[in-house]
Amino acid sequence: MDADGSEISRLPAELLASIVSLTSPPDAGRCAAVSRAFLAAADSDAVWSCFLPRYLPQLAKSVLRRAPPSENKKGLFRRLSDQPALLPGKLVSMRLDRATGAKCYMLSARALNISKGETRSCWEWIDLCYDEFREAAQLRGVWSLEIRGKIHSRMLCRNSMYAAYMLFKLADGYTMMDFPFQEASISYGGTSSKRQVCLQAYMEDGDDGVPRKHILKSSWESRLPHSYCLTDDVMVPWKRAND
Repeated sequence: MDADGSEISRLPAELLASIVSLTSPPDAGRCAAVSRAFLAAADSDAVWSCFLPRYLPQLAKSVLRRAPPSENKKGLFRRLSDQPALLPGKLVSMRLDRATGAKCYMLSARALNISKGETRSCWEWIDLCYDEFREAAQLRGVWSLEIRGKIHSRMLCRNSMYAAYMLFKLADGYTMMDFPFQEASISYGGTSSKRQVCLQAYMEDGDDGVPRKHILKSSWESRLPHSYCLTDDVMVPWKRAND
């Protein structure tokens, strides 16, 4: 046996790197604990070049200036997966999924098409000093709500499953987004998918311990009970883990 305590380290370094590159980024971290030989392979550019997307979008100059001059492929992957990186124009950000390396994008409010978004009586644009984006749209009051966003399919990774989410926050005490339900749709090429969504709802465990979806009682809809159970075909919002 060798100094690492196993015969595995006798394999050529190129073969070890080829083996590790067939796993995933989390598995590469686990492989690094096997032996010194695996550690060298798991940290090599040959492995992390396989985990990085084939085509990375152009990043904003401010993002490039923060990059260490001697950054390797593993460091680049970690940097892009730890925090979002702004693209030129600073209206779209991208990060890498830690488990798969797939590209995940976020559109700023300014990149969306918001109905009556420039009407001051309907929307107000507020500064965001703590976010990667500079502005957010704050709703004042509208009779109809329509928000559209689009992204080119060439920006995504092939053979990857994607989901679209809308990030929003309701003011404390606001109870006018529960009913009637809204319609959310996503289209790709010639296909389209539509779902009913309730923008103001919460999850609550029933008597049997099974979570059930409820909505609040609107001030203008007195016919609805205080806790109205929703069916499974109505989507409800979820709170982000870091909020």
